[in-house]
Amino acid sequence: MIPISVRLCAAVLALAATAAQALDGRGVVIPLQGAATLAAGARHSCTVLQNGTVQCWGNNLFGQLGSGDQTDRVDPQPVRGLPLPAQQVTTAGRHSCALAGGRIWCWGFNAAGQLGSGNTDDSNLPVEVQGLGGVASAVSAGETSTCAIVAGAAKCWGENFYGQLGDRSFDDRLQPTPVALPAGTVQQIAAGVFHACAIVDGQPWCWGNNMSGQLGDGTTGTYESTPVRVANLGTVLQIHAAAVNSCALAAGGGVHCWGQNASGQLGNGNQDASPVPVAVTGLPGAADAIAVASVHACALVAGSAWCWGDNHYRQIGNLAADFSSTPVQLPQLATAQAITARSYHSCARLADSTLRCWGFDGEGELGDGSAALRPEPVHTLAPGSGVGAVGLGMGHSCAALPGGLHCWGYNGDNELGLGQASLGEGLPTPVAGIGTAPASVAGGEAHSCAVVGGSVFCWGNNDFGQLGLGDQNGRATPTAVPGLPVGAIQVAAGRRHSCALAGGGVWCWGQGVNGELGNGKTEASLVPVAVSGLAGGVSAIAAGYSHNCAIKNGAGYCWGLNTDGQLGNGEHTGLQAAPVAVGGLDANVQAISTGVNHSCAIVGGAARCWGYDGYGQLGDGVLNDPQYLPAPVTGMDSNVIAIAAGDDISCAVRDGSVSCWGGDYDGDLGNGPPVRSQRLLPTPVVGLSGLADGKLAIGGTHVCAGIAGGGLYCWGDDYLGTLGIGRSVVSGLPRVVVQQDVIFRRGFD
Repeated sequence: MIPISVRLCAAVLALAATAAQALDGRGVVIPLQGAATLAAGARHSCTVLQNGTVQCWGNNLFGQLGSGDQTDRVDPQPVRGLPLPAQQVTTAGRHSCALAGGRIWCWGFNAAGQLGSGNTDDSNLPVEVQGLGGVASAVSAGETSTCAIVAGAAKCWGENFYGQLGDRSFDDRLQPTPVALPAGTVQQIAAGVFHACAIVDGQPWCWGNNMSGQLGDGTTGTYESTPVRVANLGTVLQIHAAAVNSCALAAGGGVHCWGQNASGQLGNGNQDASPVPVAVTGLPGAADAIAVASVHACALVAGSAWCWGDNHYRQIGNLAADFSSTPVQLPQLATAQAITARSYHSCARLADSTLRCWGFDGEGELGDGSAALRPEPVHTLAPGSGVGAVGLGMGHSCAALPGGLHCWGYNGDNELGLGQASLGEGLPTPVAGIGTAPASVAGGEAHSCAVVGGSVFCWGNNDFGQLGLGDQNGRATPTAVPGLPVGAIQVAAGRRHSCALAGGGVWCWGQGVNGELGNGKTEASLVPVAVSGLAGGVSAIAAGYSHNCAIKNGAGYCWGLNTDGQLGNGEHTGLQAAPVAVGGLDANVQAISTGVNHSCAIVGGAARCWGYDGYGQLGDGVLNDPQYLPAPVTGMDSNVIAIAAGDDISCAVRDGSVSCWGGDYDGDLGNGPPVRSQRLLPTPVVGLSGLADGKLAIGGTHVCAGIAGGGLYCWGDDYLGTLGIGRSVVSGLPRVVVQQDVIFRRGFD
């Protein structure tokens, strides 16, 4: 671990989930599991969880996520203000609606009155649809209109330029108006872009824009404000209206589509348009459900997902071609129970009530914590287990997994150990040559080290000999450090030096100008040298920017730079080239940590900090109150099991929760808005209450913490990919670390 005092300016993307980010009922960020229903909008998605909570993610330019703001979210966020439990959610291009207790609530864009609120004011929060006139049982959002089933009848509201409200007029409606369907019970309703369809007593009807034959009555080039019967279909179970085409699921399980077919979205093996339904060919059996998007469609057959049509954004799966006019199978979805599609992405709910999404993800609509094209389904889940030791450097992070070591972040000096330098990796990536979980991991300014099988390996920048290999040549992959006793158990990395605990003693190497090697000298060493007075009885070590600490026989010792009192010996000048006793830490020291110019320890379950306090990082409630001997951290007088000192912050784990204090200039306190602030007392990290397992590390301007079961959360500055979430943001709230295509859950994909 190495915090750094020089901060990097973070380029915050427009899709960053920032200060106003919402939380679920537990206050945990991105915990998406237990999905009951789902809906994919043009550039956002929503789901109803089994507890009735609605969560949305993706584009939020018009407030269509219902989060109370217009900030895009790449992670699922609860919709605020909905009565619970909700039974259904529906999404369109720029607005969303939910059904709860027979009432309908909508939010987002409202220029045509599609929210049904009686006005044309946009809303970032749900507003109740007025004038339903009965109990609603279903709702469907179109591009600029919305339709619902109310007391067995169809009603629509919003824009009516194309006749998409079906009320025999072309007048916009700010509140629900009856659709002129024949007498009977409406069993399903589907609002497309500028047309809509419904099933009445098993029979399919459509109305609105028919320029491409999407109404299915054999005609084209018209607008129909009165519903027309879809030709050549008997009883249907499902119907879907897209942009320029429609599809239906027949009673026998056959799938039929009609309308435009330039991308093969009719699924009949050619690209010829059809104003009447044609059978989708190539499905292996009767379909159980269908989903239709702008230019592609999908079906479920015996739990497997099959998709066809446009594939420019890989929305029909990992197919090399840009389209397919016949269905192709997504083998990763063998237990799918529900499917939805819109615009250029698709999602499916699996038998375990989890979600997978695929296709275009430029605005986070897949909800996997990233914003990248996904040709294969990715999980949208909470974390699971598998994370072991964690080590953070200035601009990179590493975590031990059952199958080896993964690192992410900046890689300009090969500190990720991938075998070649690169700008960086935004997602955890395997380190070359390490096939088992390291016992200890550490990151420096531009290098990394790990303990594997009792041996120490280092890689990355070596300008100051911090790799301990006898030269100053950098290494792109882990290389064993020679000259150490067998059975190393811990490694620590400072800014440009490293230390190891082996054979009960401490060894250091690299830069030594400030006495950080602890051998009584102020010069560098390219190979490990023994730290004076620590030849045995040492149980833990910590390396800071230019000073180090250790626990020997339960007592605290520190050495190196001491200009701010960071050694805790009552002085605050010069340096100590050999270990000195920390005042008041002569017994029962359980943990010790070093930052840039302050240090912290756990003594008998209580937190103590000392050194520089220009940002309130000592946690005593007073700013600029330096302590040259260990001083109590307010509120942390018992049950503290982990502590970490960083640049201008400190963090601790107490009673299963993480708290941080100091300068919150990059969201690294993890307590949400506002960043660019200070906390002089320990403040809980949002969303980790009762979940933390004691793994805790602070890097340059970011923090990571493990949770029970082995999951991993990080927060702070992700400009260099240090949070491992696949994008550049500043996050003042914890984020689930993502490993390639899945949430960091079991340590392997």
